[in-house]
Amino acid sequence: MGYFLGLDVGTKNIKAVIIDESGSIVERASTPVYDILKQPQEGFVEREPSKVWERVVETLSMLRLRRRVEGLCVDATSGTIVPVDKDGRPLYGFIMYNDRRAVSEAEELRKLSPSAREFEKFLPITPQLVLPKIMWLKKNADFYSRIHKVLHESDYIVYKLTGLYASSANTASKSHALLDRLGYLGEAYRDAGIPIDFMPKLKPIGVPVGTVTETASIETGLPAGIPVVNGVTDASAGDITSGAIKPGQASVTIGTALTVHVIVDKPVPDEHKRFYYKPYVRGLFLAGGFTNAGTTALDTVSRLLGMDLQKLTKLARDAPPGCEGLIACTEWYGVRVPKTYPNLRGFLIGLSERTAKPGYIFRSMLEGSALALKLMLEAVEQATGSRVYELRISGGASRNDLFMGIIADVTCK
Repeated sequence: MGYFLGLDVGTKNIKAVIIDESGSIVERASTPVYDILKQPQEGFVEREPSKVWERVVETLSMLRLRRRVEGLCVDATSGTIVPVDKDGRPLYGFIMYNDRRAVSEAEELRKLSPSAREFEKFLPITPQLVLPKIMWLKKNADFYSRIHKVLHESDYIVYKLTGLYASSANTASKSHALLDRLGYLGEAYRDAGIPIDFMPKLKPIGVPVGTVTETASIETGLPAGIPVVNGVTDASAGDITSGAIKPGQASVTIGTALTVHVIVDKPVPDEHKRFYYKPYVRGLFLAGGFTNAGTTALDTVSRLLGMDLQKLTKLARDAPPGCEGLIACTEWYGVRVPKTYPNLRGFLIGLSERTAKPGYIFRSMLEGSALALKLMLEAVEQATGSRVYELRISGGASRNDLFMGIIADVTCK
C-alpha cells in the first residue's frame, strides 16, 4: 500500500500527516513554531527560516512511516516571504503574512501603478502583499542587490526539499499572480521598479515540482527521488479538506482571523475592491476575504475572566439569544470586509448589572463574530452574483457546538 505525506507550515504549529491510498490518516505529528515568532518593532512580524526548517525536520522525524512515503505536498501561510541569494540562502527572516511594515509602500504602489490599481478589483492593495514588502526591502535592506529570488514560505520548504524554485498561482496570489494564465502582472512590477525575475516560475497546482534530493533525504528521512507536488496556501488546503469544492459552497476558517473563501466558476471584478481572487482546483476560483473577528477576542476574554473556553461556553448556553441587548464587536484590530475601517477597535454596548456576566459577555462575542461572518457572506454574494448555500467551517472554534449553532442561526446557512 502506498503512503503520501502532507506538510502544513502554520503560524503556531507545523503539522504533518501521512495518508494511505484510500485517504485515511495513518500517522500524524505536530511541532510548535509560535515560540520562534519575533516582533522586533511595532508592525514587524518575522521568524528565522533556519529555525522553521529545523522544526520541519523535527516534525518529520516523528513519523515512523516517513521512509515509505511515495510523494508529498507542502502548504504554508499566504504572503509570508523570504529573500534568498543565488545559492538559495536566506538573506533575511521570513516577513510574515501579518507584518505591517509596508504601509507607505502599499500606498506608493497604488500611486505608481495604474495596472495594480485596476487589478484591485481582483486583489486589493494592502501592506500584506508581496510587492510592497519587496519595495520596503529595496529602501531599507543593504543586501537588496544580492536578492536572487523572493519565495513564499512553502516555496522555500519545497526548495529545501528539491533544490528547485517554483510556486503555484494559488500560493503566489499575493504576488500579483494572474488569474487567466500562469504568470505575474508584469506591469505592476515594472511600475514598482522590482525585477519580475525575483518571482519563482509558476506551475499548475498538483503537478510535481521536482523530487527529494539526496541531501534532503539525509536530513528528513524521506526517500530520495519521490515527487514533491505543487501545492496551495494553508487556507486553500483547509478549503479542500473541508470538502468545499463546488460553486456555492463556502469554506470558513475561524482562527486568529476569520477567513471566508467562496467557490466560484469565474472571478467577477469587485468594483468596491473588497475581495481577492485566487485560482483553485478543478478550474474553479476562490473569492476570499478575511477580517479580525477570529479567536483573539475569545481567548483574551477567557484569560481576563480566568475561565477556560469550555466553562464560558457552558455559561453562554444559559444566556438568551441577543443577550438582552448586549452587543460585542470582536474585530479588535480593524475591519477589512465588507468595508475597511483599520482603526476600529473592540467594544461592548449594553452593559448593565443584569448583562455584565461572563456567560452574557461570551455569548455576545460569539454572536458578534457570527454577525461579522454574515456581513462578509452577504458582501461576497453581492459582488460575485453567487449564492452561498453551504458553509464548511474549520479551525479550532469549529469544535464549539454553541458557536456553530449561532452561526447557523445568524447566517441561515
